[in-house]
Amino acid sequence: MPHALARPLLAFSAAFALAACGDGEKTKTDPLLTELAPAGWADAAAAIVDRTGDTVGHVIFTNGTGGVLMRVDLGGLSQGWHGIHLHQKGDCSDGADGFKISGGHIDPDNHEHGLLNAQGSERADLPNLYAGSDGRATAELFRWGVSLYPTEAGAAENGPHPLLDDDGFAVVIHENPDDQTSQPIGGAEGRVACAALNG
Repeated sequence: MPHALARPLLAFSAAFALAACGDGEKTKTDPLLTELAPAGWADAAAAIVDRTGDTVGHVIFTNGTGGVLMRVDLGGLSQGWHGIHLHQKGDCSDGADGFKISGGHIDPDNHEHGLLNAQGSERADLPNLYAGSDGRATAELFRWGVSLYPTEAGAAENGPHPLLDDDGFAVVIHENPDDQTSQPIGGAEGRVACAALNG
């Protein structure tokens, strides 16, 4: 069954910033990237915006074996656990309306939602993020069964699903934790932050 693993990263300076990268462009040459992702690590990156359109963090991706490894760092969250999922479209332009334009979860297999669901999981599913009392969350997550770009293996049944297709994808952070079992989004409720990635 597809699964995802998470392990925390050390927190780093809130002054970290990326050059405009909401379009998913590679950012390997940005000298400020080195603390979140060492040179040569990032294959795609994007700014995370809140519902007012302000940049509150960044997400970085690299292809791994059988999946993608991502690092996320953002602020402005309420203290506690927050659901985070991969969504169908790389568009976060409607923050005031709750980032609905990013579509639903990436789920080419038509599975149920949830890493703890015996009928799941969707390829969009990830472990929750934890924000401390300062509202900051920093984590490294692995998602099995997806790749950034189309691959020969992806053409096979149950092969890695490409994320950077014609309309890209989004990383969406929710206001509540994902219980990883209930439908359709584990009770994670509203979308509070979003990062759009496009090829």
